[in-house]
Amino acid sequence: MKKRLVQLMCVTLCFITVFCSASIAFAKEKVTPVIVVHGLGGSDLYQHLGTPDEVKIPQFGIEVEAMLKNKTILDEALKLFSSDMEPNYEDLFEALGNYFEATNLNYTKNGTAKAGQGVNCYWETPLSKHKEYLTMRDFSIPVIARQIAKDIGKKNVYAFNYDWRADMCESAKRLRKMVVAVKKRTGAKKVTIVALSLGGAVTSAYMDKYKTKKDIARYILINPAYMGVDVARAFCFDLKFDKKAVISYLHKMEYDFNAGQKETIFKAVTALGDYRIGCGLDNLNNQVIANPAMRKKFFNTVVKPWIGNIPAFYELIPYKDFNKAVENMSKIGYLDKSSGLYKKITNYHKVQGRFKKNLKYVKKHGAEVAVIANYGTKGLPVTSKKNNHTDLLIDTKYASVGATVAQYGKKLKGKKAKGKYVSPDKAINAGTCTLPDNTWFFKNVIHGLYIYNADTTKFIAALSTGKVKCNLKSVKKKYGYSQFLKADVDQNLKNIKKK
Repeated sequence: MKKRLVQLMCVTLCFITVFCSASIAFAKEKVTPVIVVHGLGGSDLYQHLGTPDEVKIPQFGIEVEAMLKNKTILDEALKLFSSDMEPNYEDLFEALGNYFEATNLNYTKNGTAKAGQGVNCYWETPLSKHKEYLTMRDFSIPVIARQIAKDIGKKNVYAFNYDWRADMCESAKRLRKMVVAVKKRTGAKKVTIVALSLGGAVTSAYMDKYKTKKDIARYILINPAYMGVDVARAFCFDLKFDKKAVISYLHKMEYDFNAGQKETIFKAVTALGDYRIGCGLDNLNNQVIANPAMRKKFFNTVVKPWIGNIPAFYELIPYKDFNKAVENMSKIGYLDKSSGLYKKITNYHKVQGRFKKNLKYVKKHGAEVAVIANYGTKGLPVTSKKNNHTDLLIDTKYASVGATVAQYGKKLKGKKAKGKYVSPDKAINAGTCTLPDNTWFFKNVIHGLYIYNADTTKFIAALSTGKVKCNLKSVKKKYGYSQFLKADVDQNLKNIKKK
């Protein structure tokens, strides 16, 4: 009897062990690892990487205090913002160019990082090993990663940190390495990519090259920059400062970007006062932008040593404007068509041209796709496209991959204002999007400024983790959310309704 009891207990223990193991395996299979991909400036850059002399490159090559310590820059800038003094533009441009060149932000003429430069936070391990990442910023992709980690655990969330200056196709190769490493580490057959801003452009290059691998469960694309931004039309010489709009924009930026590097920049400028800022903008419009010779000098003396060889900035040019921009920049000697840089950016331009087709392909072959585009804010007031709806940086029509969008303050009319995909405020017709049933619009959410535990980030996390299918019907059924959502200051979401 005792022997049978022992045998029965052994069988029971074996059954429990097998059952628990199967349950654990099932749970592991059920949780799809998530890789978050940051945008422009999302990783700090360093030179002399991995040596005792390792030093951080200033964010975007700008340190206000250091610039103001340069006597020439300070003296000539004060004249620029004056109504009764004229700056020596040659001295100002040369001093600015020398300052920017010394920061070493720029790439080589072939569009590659200088020796010893890069990021010191490339990880193939989950964020459970890098918990500091989740609280390093109270906005942008770390907040979204934190929200996702709350749902599926830090051990299932990974951060793809990369040199954001690089060519998108090169970054896509590094992202592929990360995807393979995460699959190997977790045993998962597929992963989810959650990309913000420039990360969307990197993801578009990833799709183009690796879409046939079919190992991405979901593509969650948030305010993505894959179709470019109209502010990059400055390379087409579509450049003019709208005085009233710039002043309003600066004050908004000072208020909205109240953390990190940007705060000092905008406070320093707005401290000059509206009148002086206006004088400076008038001087730039009349004496630099409207003067082809001075404009050429500005691009070649100031902008080129600063960012002139960085592929990412060229690859933000909208597809339809690329050829004109390249011609303009090559004519003034800013861009060398025989360089490796030119080869890289023209290759990505072709990727842009294939993106809509690629997006449809991945969806057709099993990947879920969600696109989130924001609107309700005017564009950067430096080009003729300043009245576009944007999220303060990226144009809504580009982020949404093709929505028909009214000018800011206007409404769509006629046929454009009809159909089931038209927003109740008549600002957007999503029917022309590449994936209209998989695209949502947040009104009044500034680019990247997502709040932890707000409706916005909870919504993104739900899409990212598979809590809800990435389509309008499923989201409406589960949460009651429509395609067009308005956020208050705390990013509580409500459906936009007709007035």
